[in-house]
Amino acid sequence: MVAASRELGNSLRALIALSILIAVLYPIIGWLRPGFEVILTYGVILAIAALGFNLLFGYTGLLSFGHAAFFGVGAYTIGLTLKYLNLRALEAQIFIAVVAALLFSALTGFIVVRYRGIFFAILILVIAQTLWGFYVKFYHITGGTDGIRILRPVILGFYDTRGLGYDDFNMIYHYYALAWFILMAYLMWRIINSPFGYTLKMIRDAEDRAQTLGIDTFKFKLAAFIISALYVAVSGALYAPLNRIVTPDLAYWTVSGKMVFMSILGGFTYYMGPIVGALIYVYFETVAQAITVHWFLIMGVLIIATMVLTPTGLMGLVDRPSFKKTLSLLKLPI
Repeated sequence: MVAASRELGNSLRALIALSILIAVLYPIIGWLRPGFEVILTYGVILAIAALGFNLLFGYTGLLSFGHAAFFGVGAYTIGLTLKYLNLRALEAQIFIAVVAALLFSALTGFIVVRYRGIFFAILILVIAQTLWGFYVKFYHITGGTDGIRILRPVILGFYDTRGLGYDDFNMIYHYYALAWFILMAYLMWRIINSPFGYTLKMIRDAEDRAQTLGIDTFKFKLAAFIISALYVAVSGALYAPLNRIVTPDLAYWTVSGKMVFMSILGGFTYYMGPIVGALIYVYFETVAQAITVHWFLIMGVLIIATMVLTPTGLMGLVDRPSFKKTLSLLKLPI
């Protein structure tokens, strides 16, 4: 039963079911609580970033406090190509963001993945904060703290969304982002269940032993770092049109902290963990901000409670005897 329940957390059927649920919930949430449906779209987009981050954290064993750098690369690619090239074709912008993230992650990864533990985490944080400083200080290029206003994009190569109303655009963009999420999530499932993914787990659990077996752990970690960065960059690129403005806050270290939080909240040992964590996190954050200006305290208590009550995250609840018993009573397949 443990193996079966873990399969639920690493199942394509679970991904398909969740994707259908997200598609169905959008209009329902909009009808019950207008405005809250857009938060679901943010959750879908951030789930892509969380998946990428967790490839490095949960499967390779490298904790990064600087992945906001790649989120910023994706978001600022949208802003800068719009500002200087007047490019509004979103797929072309995302492609440019992927290329930019590929080059930047390959350069930085070649340096940082040589280190482990806290040394890796702090080094990538320093690099990310340096990039954030560039966005703030080079006002004439990036707009500084005022940021870059993002116009409605052209999607699918022909559909200009500028003529849509607020609600119509948000709905169209939700399903557009959901399509990207399904694609990226499926690709990640294939990655972590491939020989490459199993090798990453081996490096995570016993890197020295992997080296003695002749595995070039540096190359595998660098590849994982680059793939992780590409996922986060795509998420940042999708985030920008929905947010309607790109500012240095999107590349600040707190964004990296959110990715860590999402992975831990959902369960970083599970494929579905970061996805569930991202979707739940965005709503918790929204409610906490509505309650008090000290919402960081509420989120801190939440993450501590998660680590104490269910160290393997919310997805770890599927391993609980009560969960198995409920499935058995309902005769649901797992």
